[in-house]
Amino acid sequence: MKNFIIGIFALLFLPFYTQAQEFAVSGVVSDESGETLPGVNIVIKGTNSGTMTNISGEFKLMNVIGTDVLEVSFIGFETQTIAVKDRSKINVTLVADVNELDEVLVIGYGTSKKKDITGSVATVNAEDLVSSPTANYDEALMGRVAGVHVSASEGAPGAPMNIVIRGGNSITGSNQPLYVVDGIPLDDFDPATINTEDIQEFNVLKDASATSIYGSRGANGVIVITTKDGGNDNGSTTVTVSAAYGMQSVPKYLEVMSPYEYVKYQENQAWAKAKWDLNGSTESSLGKFYEKWVDPELYRNAEGNDWQDQIFQEAPIQRYNVSVNGGNKKTNIYYSGNYTDQEGTLITSGFTKIINNLRIKHTISKKSTFNAGIMHSYSVRRGPDLRENSYSSIIRDAVRFRPVDPILDDGLEPGGYDPTDPNQVVMYPPVPNLENTERKNKQNAIRGNMRFVHKFHKNLTLNIAANYQAQLWDETTFYGEETRTGQNSPMGIQGSQRQSLRQTLASSNTLTYHKKSKNHEFSVMGGIEGSYQDFSFSSLQNGNLPVDDFGMANIGIGTTATLAQSNWSGSTLLSFFGRATYAFKDKYLLTANFRSDGSSKFAEGNRWGYFPSLSGAWRAGDEPFLKDIEVLSTLKFRGGWGVTGNNRIADFAAYNQINISKWTGYNWGVTESYKPGATQTNLAVPDLRWETTEQINFGVDLSFFNQRLETTVDVYQKNTSDLLLNANMAPSTGFRNVFQNVGEVENKGLEISLSTVNIHKKSFKWTTNFNISFQQNRVVKLNQGDDAIYSRARFSEDNYITQVGNSVGMMYGLEFDRIYQVEDFNYDNESQTYELKDGVANNGSADVAPGGVKFIDQNGDGTINELDRKIIGNPHPDHFGGITNNFSYKGFNFSFLFQWSHGFDVMNGNAVEMHKPWGSQSFNGFSTVADHWTPYNTDTNINATTYAGSLGSARVGNQIDNRFIEDGSYIRLKTVTFGYSLPKKVLKRIKMKGLNFSVSGQNLFTWTSYSGFDPEVSVSGNGVTPNLDYSAYPQSRTILGSIKLTL
Repeated sequence: MKNFIIGIFALLFLPFYTQAQEFAVSGVVSDESGETLPGVNIVIKGTNSGTMTNISGEFKLMNVIGTDVLEVSFIGFETQTIAVKDRSKINVTLVADVNELDEVLVIGYGTSKKKDITGSVATVNAEDLVSSPTANYDEALMGRVAGVHVSASEGAPGAPMNIVIRGGNSITGSNQPLYVVDGIPLDDFDPATINTEDIQEFNVLKDASATSIYGSRGANGVIVITTKDGGNDNGSTTVTVSAAYGMQSVPKYLEVMSPYEYVKYQENQAWAKAKWDLNGSTESSLGKFYEKWVDPELYRNAEGNDWQDQIFQEAPIQRYNVSVNGGNKKTNIYYSGNYTDQEGTLITSGFTKIINNLRIKHTISKKSTFNAGIMHSYSVRRGPDLRENSYSSIIRDAVRFRPVDPILDDGLEPGGYDPTDPNQVVMYPPVPNLENTERKNKQNAIRGNMRFVHKFHKNLTLNIAANYQAQLWDETTFYGEETRTGQNSPMGIQGSQRQSLRQTLASSNTLTYHKKSKNHEFSVMGGIEGSYQDFSFSSLQNGNLPVDDFGMANIGIGTTATLAQSNWSGSTLLSFFGRATYAFKDKYLLTANFRSDGSSKFAEGNRWGYFPSLSGAWRAGDEPFLKDIEVLSTLKFRGGWGVTGNNRIADFAAYNQINISKWTGYNWGVTESYKPGATQTNLAVPDLRWETTEQINFGVDLSFFNQRLETTVDVYQKNTSDLLLNANMAPSTGFRNVFQNVGEVENKGLEISLSTVNIHKKSFKWTTNFNISFQQNRVVKLNQGDDAIYSRARFSEDNYITQVGNSVGMMYGLEFDRIYQVEDFNYDNESQTYELKDGVANNGSADVAPGGVKFIDQNGDGTINELDRKIIGNPHPDHFGGITNNFSYKGFNFSFLFQWSHGFDVMNGNAVEMHKPWGSQSFNGFSTVADHWTPYNTDTNINATTYAGSLGSARVGNQIDNRFIEDGSYIRLKTVTFGYSLPKKVLKRIKMKGLNFSVSGQNLFTWTSYSGFDPEVSVSGNGVTPNLDYSAYPQSRTILGSIKLTL
């Protein structure tokens, strides 16, 4: 009986004993060729217990039981699950992930496996663009691609970015890249016309061997965007809905004088005017003006009015997306809709866009497919004109408007205008000026395309494509009664409207032959493409409206209608192109491209341009003598040469142009009358040629530990000759300027990209992407007889120079020496004037006095004038780049991007304006102005206060000197994203395919020594006058929360 009971208990507990028995499992992991794999993850499924293979691919995993399942994973290979089944020895062979190793990229007029590319091509993860809290995708590119410099000219809502690939080629022309969307080359592409969530693939073609297939439009690089076109073949439908909402704010304000400092400054200014006014004013003549500032102590504790706080606000941003993706084995349909609304941090400004996109892909037969798409976008940009040439910018006015409101004297009118002082400049409070100015820029864009693909044979494919695009712009501006323009302009309350339409019709046809055998792979593609583009423009203006009610809707009641204007232009482009590729043993690769473009923009004899390229690559990592290096995964050397062009000039720039219009003025004895007439407005230049860019590129692609560490290094040099410049003409010709081919520019650089998989486990993954770019720009020659081109932006003196041997658009001006001191002068008691002592340089024709600015006399002739100007700043960075870290743990993900630019200068035009030594009672200045020179404060670099035309500083306000050139170097925490995705088992329970939550931030912190709003600024919009900061719309800091639901 005793043995029977023991036996029963043994049978009852035997399963538990068997289940709990643990042992070790060991083995070797290798690939399909038998090569062992180090660093492979082996975990027990459903647990955190695991290990990793050593350098020989061996592993040993403890505490395994017979019913466990092992999960074996390694980057670049398909994950395998293996049942233990009581085995202690398990060898694993991993199968390469074809999608990882043979990733296919869309390039010019075709596709290529990533490993077979011989040029310089970079890819941006579309998810990174979607997750960024921006209205358009282009800002999300910052810091993500080596050699691609992305910057904002200003921070206005919806404002497009400046994207320059490998340095600017053109002096005054556009340096923006060509965009190719779904195979359609698009000139003057606006990123606002594409929904970021529609982007499936985003590639950047950087060197000429990759871009020469686009010929005369490829010199500035090419961005190839492929959008989603559906893909379900099981008859199911996927619906995705996302919503995002966030807030924006201005990260910093400019520091201006406090109410006490401001009033004290005005007191000093009043004394200066009384004593030094050349027009004969005396202290007694100031009368009522000076009495207002008799007691600055009244303002010592005054809180004042922060006008920046009045015009800037915390502003919401919201965006909503819906997409439907469905189909069957033959037909796929994709639809998406997007609504984005971004209020501006500057009151009354904002940006709204609505995009609808429909794409259909249909398989006609085994040999034929057809796809078509149509997109419509509508956008509105709202807000005042803040461009460089808008000298009465509201932001400038707000920064320098008086901080005391109301002023402690009832004698002044609102806005600080004193009608008894003839020297005052009238300023109007910025808030009503903003609220009564209405400016809208509306854009309607429609883009449609069709593509038919037919395989005549397994090796021969025909591709026929056609597309149409139309963009309609409608810009209206209205100035109400309470605006500066409404009160000061002879036209009073007024409005204007400008409309323009650009239409493009294009067709391209290609025939591709591809053949592959054991050791050889060959393909050849030939094509023909034609495009037609026209542009029309019209404008009207009306003024002296009796009331400003209803704004532009009531423009017809004005009584001062000015001339209506209109024009039209058009051009055609005919192209023949081809590409041939050859690979031997999948290791030795050659690619040749050729394109011939004929453009109607040029006169006969120069209409055709020819653009060849040749590149090759050696996949050295596949050679037998390198196979034994176990840590080496891939090694490829690339080299290429090519020629591209630029035809971005006006349609009729090479021809004589006659303008027929009505002109006002003295006409046939009748003044101020409108009479029709014709005048020549452009001088023909039959020898005008393409800008031509020749580029060489050498690169190496390296990866280690089975692609866990990948790096790409490229060095390049490109020379652009026959630069197109709207050059100045001699007055005797009767023309101010005309397009000419004037010289040559060189760009060269080094690009390094690095990506690492730092940790790759079942539940946790950490990856890093890093890129850095070094660029140099140099003018090789100019063909104008001089070695320099002088340019100006905003100020009346030339403040930029493009000179042989230096970079394009160098900052140019005088070099600050010191402030004139009393000891530099002899004082004449009789005339009560100061005269410079012998040996002290004079500021040219300006009269000087103690407290005036003294510049360095560069040539030593004793006089400061334009001959003493020199290069005082470099707008081009020494290097720029970014580093991104991505972390994922189960359903959580966290990423951040640091972006930087180092070694460039910014011309602080705001500081020039705010340090002028004269002004009215309404003018405030930067806080540094409070430290201006006085006989009791001589150790300063801020000149004494005075009035325009008075002794001491007559020239200071129009001069740029190195005091206002600042280092713009910065590092920015550009983007931070934290998200969570529900696990599959929860989604299955609630019958969803996906549910994601995220919070992201943009422009969170910026470390810089620049004193302005933001160092990333260039308001002039011109390559020869870059990095000017003058009343620019500041960048915004954004926090955005979002949710995404997939059904």
